Amino acid sequence: MAIDKGRAAELDHMVRKMGGIISVFEIRSDPVGNPRFSAFRVLMDIFHSMCERSLKEQKDFVDEMVDLTEEETEQLKAAFEKVYGKPPSSI
Repeated sequence: MAIDKGRAAELDHMVRKMGGIISVFEIRSDPVGNPRFSAFRVLMDIFHSMCERSLKEQKDFVDEMVDLTEEETEQLKAAFEKVYGKPPSSI
């Protein structure tokens, strides 16, 4: 189901705000010097990409997220393992 123009604008604004937060996170997390903590940026990037894709497909990502691509799935698994030191399947 396509979203109306008002909701699309609201979601677009949300995506832009998330992008800004991700940028600030990167700037603030780099000096920490902990690559595990910095890997959260990858998780945020994947989520942000999914939100952008949902919006392009006229889906409300708050209610209905698009599926992960194969590449995103692999990136997500690698980032999770970098952050927590074990694969997602181990929890």
